[in-house]
Amino acid sequence: MREGFESIRTTHSESLGPAVVISVLFAVVTAVLFILNAVIGEAIVDAMYRAQFWPSVKEGFSKNGAVPSVEFYRTAIERTLFYLLLISGLSMLVSLSFSPRLAGNRHIGGLANRLESPAFRDISILVCLLIIATAFRLPGLNLGIWRDEASTYFEAASGGASAVIDMVKYGELNPPGFYLLTHYAIEWLGTGENALKISPFIFGLMAIPVAYYLARASGSRPAALLAASLVTISPVGIYYAQEARPNTLAALLCCLVTLFFLKSLNSRHRTWSLVAFVLSASLLIYVQYTGLMLLVSLAFATVVLIARRPGEVPALPYLIAGLAIFAIYLPWIPTFFDHLGTGTPWTPESEWSDLPRVIYKNVAYLLPWSSQKSTIAKVMMGIAALATVCTLAWSVASFFRRSRNPAAAAQEETATFVLGTALLGPILMLAVLSLTGRYMFSFIPIASAFFGIWLVRAGRQMNQRGWQWVQPLPVAIVALFVWTLLNVWDTATSDRLPKSGIPAVVSGIGPASDKTIYLLNPDFIAPTFGYYTRNKNVRFVGFARLEDPHIFKPQDYAEIWSRDDAVEESIDYLRRMAAEGYVRLALIEDGSCKALQDKGKMQYSRVRELRAEIDRILSPVSSIKHPARIECVTVTEYDLASLANDGSTEAAD
Repeated sequence: MREGFESIRTTHSESLGPAVVISVLFAVVTAVLFILNAVIGEAIVDAMYRAQFWPSVKEGFSKNGAVPSVEFYRTAIERTLFYLLLISGLSMLVSLSFSPRLAGNRHIGGLANRLESPAFRDISILVCLLIIATAFRLPGLNLGIWRDEASTYFEAASGGASAVIDMVKYGELNPPGFYLLTHYAIEWLGTGENALKISPFIFGLMAIPVAYYLARASGSRPAALLAASLVTISPVGIYYAQEARPNTLAALLCCLVTLFFLKSLNSRHRTWSLVAFVLSASLLIYVQYTGLMLLVSLAFATVVLIARRPGEVPALPYLIAGLAIFAIYLPWIPTFFDHLGTGTPWTPESEWSDLPRVIYKNVAYLLPWSSQKSTIAKVMMGIAALATVCTLAWSVASFFRRSRNPAAAAQEETATFVLGTALLGPILMLAVLSLTGRYMFSFIPIASAFFGIWLVRAGRQMNQRGWQWVQPLPVAIVALFVWTLLNVWDTATSDRLPKSGIPAVVSGIGPASDKTIYLLNPDFIAPTFGYYTRNKNVRFVGFARLEDPHIFKPQDYAEIWSRDDAVEESIDYLRRMAAEGYVRLALIEDGSCKALQDKGKMQYSRVRELRAEIDRILSPVSSIKHPARIECVTVTEYDLASLANDGSTEAAD
């Protein structure tokens, strides 16, 4: 292993010149931008405000009707410069830390010698990455919560631990692990928006050093640093670290499960590594069902390893580990099959001919790029996704060849096989289930470790060909800075709009609300409304579920929306409320920032049937739109007293 590390280290040290030059160049660019902001910053802010620069950068937000203020531009510029300063500092630190040539300089030799210590160097870089990750993720904590996070609150705050488990069985398609954790966090931290997000935020940061150690298990420190860097700048990682859902915990556990599995392949650490593997795997499958896909993939890898290396990988310990995980999960298996039978009725089923497109989307989700919509960005994404698929397939297939590599190379070969299998399995299984996007998030730290190993491999090939300027270190620094330039504005303005327009609606609810009926159309925005009105005396219902719409219930959800009498039932309810003395109806609509369409088995378009029927029998008094990132809502108020009068007239007739 030592010889392998020295060869890798030599590869990177030879690229010192380009890396230092590039880092200095980026530092100069950052310094110039700071000077420009100090000299003409107010003029730049004023020009951007007059030109309404934001909509030209991200058209999607401008469609919601929000107009940026002068303060918005000033804050965005300050954050952008701060992020550039952090990235420039990290680039310089990395360049110097791989810099044995500086040790001979009598002025900085002491610093260079300290940086030459692998432990000191790596810890320093990891600390810098954690600082950058925190800076990227903190602004998003101010976005408020939306329906999925509100559902987390209602499930976690439903009573004792047994009540939480019962609620999760009823209202989730996830195991109860994260919700139990949130339940106890609520007891300590309260039920505020940020309190709900603290644990996902911490888990998102913890994934960075764990991804480092996962890639380090391949024997390569440079690969480990690249893996940690990729997790740090992952756009979806930045987003999910400030969302009160199980995603970051599942990603952290997936990374730990794979790490302990790799460590168990070393006979010196097998027993304790397998114990840790069993514990982390059991936690994972009690947090998110995608963990089962990882375990199936690792089971396949285990069979191959036992068959290929019978003397090195004994079957019995892994069989015992698998049986232990099964025994621990046994109490939840009946609920798992109930949830599996329910499925996700809002997910369109894909044809087999559409399978390549779904696989592409799952692979693309693993890449550390935001969803740029330009033609060039789409072409680059397609090329990168195709290269990733080929690399994954090669990593798995090449392991079946008989090779006689030295110990360091064999360790790396095993790591790429395990990581490739751990990624390919979920990619294919999710594609068969027609699931894409966020379902792949749990595997991003594993993918980052895989990418780090292959980037270092590519660097060795470049070194053998003498291509000094296209080796991993200078290329990684350029890529990091380019990524920052492309994404820094979106990251700096991530809290421009709240996730939901519901908080703005609730803030306008006054004392007269006890005579107002709030109808959520559709009902899936009711959890958000219920969360923000939890301390108010407000009566609300949902379409197509009138009873407890804030408690989501996926079972029979499509059937509820398909009922012929769903619209009539809602109108009858309004008539009864009018007869009881309610004088106003507040119809809160949409919640998806785009026109609702039928999706999968869900007939979401029926929201328009309800709106048409309400408009037929009532006249609107006012209408207000509340823009947001995810849940844009429109509130239309009606005079409900007229409905009571109509009902009295009809009864007299």
